[in-house]
Order: sequence, then C-alpha cells, then structure tokens
Amino acid sequence: MSTPGLTSSAAGSSQVEAANTEGYEAPAGITVDPVVFAPRAGRLCVLLVPRHLPPDAGRWALPGGFMSRHEAPEETAQRKLTEKTAVGHVYLEQLATYGSPHRDPRGWIPAIAYLALIDSAVLREDETEARWFPVDELPPLAIDHERIVHEGVERLRGKLWYSNIAVGLLPERFTLAQARQLYESITGVRHEVSNFRRTLEQSGLIRATGEVHQGPTGRPARLYEFIERTPSWSRRRSRIPALAGS
Repeated sequence: MSTPGLTSSAAGSSQVEAANTEGYEAPAGITVDPVVFAPRAGRLCVLLVPRHLPPDAGRWALPGGFMSRHEAPEETAQRKLTEKTAVGHVYLEQLATYGSPHRDPRGWIPAIAYLALIDSAVLREDETEARWFPVDELPPLAIDHERIVHEGVERLRGKLWYSNIAVGLLPERFTLAQARQLYESITGVRHEVSNFRRTLEQSGLIRATGEVHQGPTGRPARLYEFIERTPSWSRRRSRIPALAGS
C-alpha cells in the first residue's frame, strides 16, 4: 500500500489542487475558524478581523487560519484566535465542518469551525485590528463565513436552554433579572418574566443560594448560582420560555 502524500498544481496557479499517491483528490489544506460571540449593549456580536490577502481581500473574516500538521484543530483555533485578536485561552466547542470542494476559490480547503461565548471586555481594541459586529448587521464577509456565523448563532441560541454556556458572563451569584437581561441580549427577544424564571429554575442548571441582593430601590432579589461552573449540559431539554407580550 502506498504512503499518502500530496502533490500540488503548477506554481503560480491561483487554484491549488492536490492528490494522494493513489491519485484521489485530496484537500489542499484545512483551515480552522473560531466563531466568537459576546453580548454588547443588549445585542449579540461576533468577533471579526479584516482580511488583507486574497481571496476576498478587504472583507472581514473569522479569526482563523490554516492548521499546522503538528496541531489538533482545537489547538489551531486557540492559536489563531490569540494571534489575530490577542484574546487568550477560551472555552471552545466544535460547531461544524464545512467541506464543499467549491467553498474556497483557492481549491478544496475544508474548514472546521469552533464556537465560543466570551465577555467582550477581554478584547483590547487598541492592541488588535479585531472588532465586534452585531450578528444582524454583518459587513461583507469573506468566503462562506457569513453562513458559518449564522449557523453559530443558531447553535448558541439553542444551547442556552440546556447548557451553562453563559456561566462566564454572569457574576458567580446573580439575580434572575441579570440572567434574563443577558439571555435576551443573546437571543434578541424579550421573555415574559415569570416564564423565564420558571424555565431557568426547572432547567437543572441553576440553584438558589439562599441569599438576597438589595438594590437601591425595590424588594430584595433572590441570588442564584450555576450548579456547575465547568461546561455542562442539563439532563432536561427545557422549552424556550414565552416571549413578552405573546
């Protein structure tokens, strides 16, 4: 049996082709793209960087790049995120693989996308070209990154009700009003107060601490905490609570 290897097309060609030693078409490379979201001013935003090289130079893109043969995909995702945005290590989970042979004009270059949700304050805009953009007001994006962002949004919004993916964006002890404000900024909709409380309490993800928070006005509010602070999923699949006014 022959050992797999890659041969590329003639130098200078804009279309990169590759084949293994058996003659089967093979990917010319694999990219890894972190899809990093954060709530900002009540809106869900995604982290993008300007693209300086073809294809689609001048457009915005996800902060990814080509895998090294010495890295696992998640290691490439962390490395590229740090190189391009100066954001340090974050929790990433795999979103999807995009393998259409025609997705990238340079050749057959599959992409592995990873999903993250972070506090927007960790981005130092004076140290990087990376910027936050609302997911419903995206600039023109490179290659198929708009599709990847939209699918990441759907995954994130679906996970809110059966995972503690928002654990790092709330104080260790929080009120349900704080949680509702965060969830609404991520989902882009307003939830009816009592239904939101009941759904989150019944999710199995949070518990009451027995403490209360006294604000400057109004009645004291009960404080809650996530049962697990490491990434975890609820054993229950919670129904999305009713929307305000519905």
